[in-house]
Amino acid sequence: MTVGILGSRGLRSHSVPARPVPRRPQPASLPASAPRAPRAPPAPPARRLEGWRRLEGWLGPLAGVAAGWLIATVLVGAFGREGTGPALLPQSLLGGAIFVFVMLLRRHRLERPRPGGGAVAVPAQVVEPPAPATTGDPGGDSILDAGIQDIRRMDARFDPTRFTGYVEMVFRATQNARAKGDVEAVRDRVTPELYGELRAQAERLSVLGQARRVDQIDVRAEVTEAWHEEGRDYVTAYIAGSMRDDTVDASTGALVDGPETGPKNVDAFYTFTRPAGLHPWMLSAIQTSDGMPALPS
Repeated sequence: MTVGILGSRGLRSHSVPARPVPRRPQPASLPASAPRAPRAPPAPPARRLEGWRRLEGWLGPLAGVAAGWLIATVLVGAFGREGTGPALLPQSLLGGAIFVFVMLLRRHRLERPRPGGGAVAVPAQVVEPPAPATTGDPGGDSILDAGIQDIRRMDARFDPTRFTGYVEMVFRATQNARAKGDVEAVRDRVTPELYGELRAQAERLSVLGQARRVDQIDVRAEVTEAWHEEGRDYVTAYIAGSMRDDTVDASTGALVDGPETGPKNVDAFYTFTRPAGLHPWMLSAIQTSDGMPALPS
């Protein structure tokens, strides 16, 4: 809930600025028990493959020699002289053995799986999470993205991530200027309306004999809103962190609000505006939330 505002946010001046949208969780990894793909059979060594290729080249001639040997042995045994049958028996057995060996090798070659024809690894089944249901009302990210696209129509290089560096620099410059009572130092970075309010605030503190003491600034900014309105671009950034921000007596330096408490939490929104296109961004509004001191009235 905002407790103080300086300047203007255009048509959104009376609305509560958007806070950063929580980051979406990363998809969960597959469980350890997920089925694994079967391993493909190991490829035979290169030397063994080369040996088989050379042997396969001799299968045809060996088969022919063995068949011829058997035929010749049978013919000689059938039409030759008596008593030659027992003498040709070892030759017949040798020829038959060679023929059987050649046939076994040919069968082994036919049954062996061809390259690429072996077992195919089946990928493990991956269960994808169901897609989130969509509604007619876009979420915060969608609204912010649409506003950034509106700004990029006239400034294609606008980058909200890089813009946060400028926001943090202006935050420090503005806080230091308010502490010194020298808002003239940031006149070229704020809109005329906000400059008038900052100057009036500094004058009220001076009349009361008080001043602000600001140091130990450590903040980070994030763009949460972007929109186009009546020929102007608007960007609001949420600023979080810590800094020391006390109200002291201008002459003695004594604390006005009680004992020193050290750095306080920063919970603020800075809104910037410019004419649409390639023009300098000007700080137009400062809003604080619970956790920071209320702005003096």
